[in-house]
Amino acid sequence: MTQSSLLQLARAGNADAIAALMNASLQAIGVSARAVLRDGNLHILLESDRMLAQLPSIEFIQRGISRLGIGWVSSAIVYGRLVGQSSPIWVQRIDLKTSPLVNPFFLEPDVELEATIPPSIGQRLRQLHLPRLEQLSRPEHVKLLHLLLLGVPLFVLFSTTYIWNRYLSGSGVLVPISQTQSATQANLGESAAVEPWNRAMQQAMIAVNLGKTADSPAQWNAAIDQWQRAIKSLQTVPANHPKAAIVPQKLAEYRGYVAQIARDYLSATGLTPVTTITGGLSPKSVVFSGKDLFFAQNMMYSHTINVYNRQFNLVKTISDRVKLADYGYPQFPGAQQGAPVEAAFSPDGNDAWVSNYQMYGATFSSNADDDCSPSGDYSPSFLYRIGTKNLNIDRVVQVGAVPKYVATTPNSRYVLASNWCSWDVSVVDPQQNKEIRRIQLGPYPRGIVVDAKSEKAYVAIMGSYDIAVINLKDFAVDWLRGIGHSPRHLSLDPAGQYLYATLNGEGQVAKIDLRTGAVVNKIVTGNAPRSMVISDNGQFLYVVNYDSDTVSKVRTQDMQVVQTVNTNSAPIGITYDTKTHQVWVACYSGSIQVFQD
Repeated sequence: MTQSSLLQLARAGNADAIAALMNASLQAIGVSARAVLRDGNLHILLESDRMLAQLPSIEFIQRGISRLGIGWVSSAIVYGRLVGQSSPIWVQRIDLKTSPLVNPFFLEPDVELEATIPPSIGQRLRQLHLPRLEQLSRPEHVKLLHLLLLGVPLFVLFSTTYIWNRYLSGSGVLVPISQTQSATQANLGESAAVEPWNRAMQQAMIAVNLGKTADSPAQWNAAIDQWQRAIKSLQTVPANHPKAAIVPQKLAEYRGYVAQIARDYLSATGLTPVTTITGGLSPKSVVFSGKDLFFAQNMMYSHTINVYNRQFNLVKTISDRVKLADYGYPQFPGAQQGAPVEAAFSPDGNDAWVSNYQMYGATFSSNADDDCSPSGDYSPSFLYRIGTKNLNIDRVVQVGAVPKYVATTPNSRYVLASNWCSWDVSVVDPQQNKEIRRIQLGPYPRGIVVDAKSEKAYVAIMGSYDIAVINLKDFAVDWLRGIGHSPRHLSLDPAGQYLYATLNGEGQVAKIDLRTGAVVNKIVTGNAPRSMVISDNGQFLYVVNYDSDTVSKVRTQDMQVVQTVNTNSAPIGITYDTKTHQVWVACYSGSIQVFQD
């Protein structure tokens, strides 16, 4: 096709011709374009195997399209995406203005790149060092893998969603606009193909833009999430990187922004009731799966686990009745019952591991209590593994006496259970489905938390003032001494810098600096603080106060109680939905209350 014919088609609104003109210039720097024109809006997908800078890309498109003089095209929606990814990393709508009719995209054989792309834009685009994409030399060869419309920062009509799903993704699946922004941010944050410094800068830019328009807790939380992703990217910048010297400065700067948002915009807002779940409930604990399910372990004599979904509907009530012989333990004949206490999920959310205070049935004694020691000859108990797809008990593993708390390591290598009466921790290998080690710790181990790298497990020892630190490589034990009287429950901030402990014997919550092992603050949240959970961004703790019938929201940066709300009687368990920012509170008196934050 001749140059003049291609230009005429582009001016007439032929999207393929417009894309061809773009590709004649953009492919020189490793970028491929595809376009579709519907309802007066031009939709453009820019694709590269390196991160495309949003602002210069938008400026290039805006100038080029306006110069074509397609006056009846009111706007363009531009999508930037990495090759091989299913979702764009950014999306922006731009208004188009008519300019003199020239050819902004077509690259003459004797014209340098700078003659076609404005120098300022060309320089910024080329600074990304984008290699040629030989597989994209012809636009029609671009393979689009079920493109989901994600993350429009300005304004996009519902028809825009339809057009991209209908004409570019090939899926025909509509994605609600309300779901787009967080998904786009997640895609950017998880893209390993982007060099970490550039990725951090892109994430920071998104965080700034989100902050400029945020006017609700959900939007401020989205900004914090993006700052946290930028922080995470900065932490992976190699030591030999040209920008490595200023990484500490940037980390401090970004953490300051997170703290400021939490202090100035999220502390004034707080927990509001959403719903109360009742009926067949006496929950000792409630735990979020990381996906769509919540497991409520009922009082031990109920012998059941209630499973709920995000719509607050009961999905299934699981009985704790098993035949251990069917699971590889022939020494235990007949049928048995357990006594569910706590649960922890595998990192992928596919399996729940549930601790049983004790077992009931032939060969098991039923004299377990909270005042016990290894000399008491208490019967061992079991962990159950429950698949979240079929919600059936599919494995059991024998552990110590009276296991209370259970935790999984982020690398999926171990399941840990604190055994109250045998004064130790069981280390379970889920691949072998057996206990591989016991670690003696002293009277009454309870709460467990594992760091993000799966290197250390922290265990609260309630019969002491101390917290055990287990090295998960060699199982050596170190100690955080003198933390406070009877540490019960533990939470770890996402950065791994601070550990939080409820102190059963003092009625306080302690903040511990793991760099020094020192307690930096203790606060009172109410009478008998029991369990707690930390928000996914690490800015707030939610603490249930058993004897006060309240839940407190605590700002972690300065350990200030910013809100306390009433609950039903005996709040004892708590969990946090990282997607909806909802807090679920298990009340021993017979209900689960859900609060929005």
